Amino acid sequence: MNEPEFRAYAEAKGFREPETRIHPPHKFFDTHAHKDYLIVLVREGSLTVDYGDRLDVFGPGDMCQLAPGIDHTDKAGPEGASFILAWRTPR
Repeated sequence: MNEPEFRAYAEAKGFREPETRIHPPHKFFDTHAHKDYLIVLVREGSLTVDYGDRLDVFGPGDMCQLAPGIDHTDKAGPEGASFILAWRTPR
């Protein structure tokens, strides 16, 4: 998926305006959950999401989707991670 496709998908599904984020190499976020739905499009580098029972690695062009309340960790790869994310409040 590319950025225009991601933005169109986010708008069609009712997500708020996408935000750009850049994480340095190996940036780690300990176990947490979100109150909103989250979609993420990796632009450069990689992002690893660990759900406890499953580990997913996302690279450029990959989209990650997380439902509210899902415990997970995430970590930028050795080259860091540049990505776009968007949030949607549960209905």
